[in-house]
Amino acid sequence: MKLPTIYLLRHGQTVWNAEGRYQGQLDSPLTKKGEAQAKINALKLKKYIDINSVKFFSSPLGRAKDTAKIIARLNDMNTSDIIFEEAIQEFNYGIFEGQTKEYCKTQYALEFKERETDKFNYIVEGGESYVKVYERLNIWLKSIQNEKVIVVVAHEMINRALRGIYCGMESNEMLTLRQANDVLIKLENASEEILD
Repeated sequence: MKLPTIYLLRHGQTVWNAEGRYQGQLDSPLTKKGEAQAKINALKLKKYIDINSVKFFSSPLGRAKDTAKIIARLNDMNTSDIIFEEAIQEFNYGIFEGQTKEYCKTQYALEFKERETDKFNYIVEGGESYVKVYERLNIWLKSIQNEKVIVVVAHEMINRALRGIYCGMESNEMLTLRQANDVLIKLENASEEILD
């Protein structure tokens, strides 16, 4: 499958990021720092691309949507042109959502341990596994394979999986990937580059 060049962003910091809570498909608002990170990413993106000339996708979750709108406004793009795509909403953490890692380690000790042992395949109760995320991302990627260049605002776990698929990584390598809230990544020709 031929894939477009993707300018990949993560939403700005949220209240729950700052508190160390699993967000998944629940939501919490951007912090002031998160809004500033979105502005930084907007300026970075402006150096490389005119977002008015490409399709701009965002997760429909509030934190990504708010980040995408900040980026669009600072790049003179009409926010109504952003495509809010369900397939790129965050990994579903099920029973972990809204809780801190420490809480989950004690209150869901067995589930937490089993997930840590096999993060790629383990399905959190009420949630999903990376295998399921791969399935939905692959369907979405097929739908956009005829695009030349796109911009994506999503989430750390989704972006991790997307980078893994795009660059043909093994699952254990993909699971080590991180993306700070103010980092812009360019995916092109089965490789990635962090842009300043």
